Amino acid sequence: MNILPWIQAARLKTLVASIVPILSAIAILPSLNEVNLSVLLLTILAALTIQIVTNYINDLYDFLKGADRNRLGPKRMLQSGLITEIQMKKAIISLVIIGIFFGVPLAIKGGWIIVLIGLSSFLFAYLYTAGPFALAYHGLGDIFVFLYFGLIAVLGSYYLQTNTINLSCVYLGFSIGCKNILLLIINNLRDHKNDKQVNKKTLIVKFGYTVGKAYGLIILVMSYIGILLLSFSSHNHSLLYLMVLSIPLAMNIGFDILFKHPADLNPTLAKVSTLLTLDLIILFISRIF
Repeated sequence: MNILPWIQAARLKTLVASIVPILSAIAILPSLNEVNLSVLLLTILAALTIQIVTNYINDLYDFLKGADRNRLGPKRMLQSGLITEIQMKKAIISLVIIGIFFGVPLAIKGGWIIVLIGLSSFLFAYLYTAGPFALAYHGLGDIFVFLYFGLIAVLGSYYLQTNTINLSCVYLGFSIGCKNILLLIINNLRDHKNDKQVNKKTLIVKFGYTVGKAYGLIILVMSYIGILLLSFSSHNHSLLYLMVLSIPLAMNIGFDILFKHPADLNPTLAKVSTLLTLDLIILFISRIF
């Protein structure tokens, strides 16, 4: 079996969206010397499995609904014929079982709230593009991304380490959730014409391309407001000063949103992933000063 199409379908470049919230939660722990490494590893593996399942389901149902025919982004594996529908369905079922295997020790550690997070993650991974009311096809994908790749990811990861949550977790989850929404916005700006043709009613399709660009800029600014609030709530003022280092990259992303042609936005997705990673590094460095 050729493994390359499966790697491409997993969309490795997007996996930073699930890893960064978890490691960011570690960066704001009261003591970095008390990190439970086995819980951290299982949390990362479970989150990666859920995101890959989401990507596979997205590949499958966008293909079945004809949404991939004229897209400008990287080619999809079912649309290109490199993976069959049956193969993808089997892979999704296998990954769900693997994800549950990773999640059982976390559920034992964190209790019913972690069980709820895990099961709902798989449910919404399916509902994102599948079912009679697919979230991504009705402008609700942004809410799913904000919650599960922002707030819930940070709060859940922090809770598994400490059995508590606080306002710092909320502000950090808010900031990361906004940046992950930005990935979705740029993706939807790039594909808005094709989405409109296939009746995929993203917020960009519903409210228009110009409003979509303004939406992207607002979300980018809001992500920095989250960092500002995090700095104040955690009394970590060095974080605020160090975060200035990422502003040039953020401004470059804003420029792309405003002025680049949709077909040229693929590199901007990579810039947002870099911004997420840079913010994570800055979080850890701020603990030193």
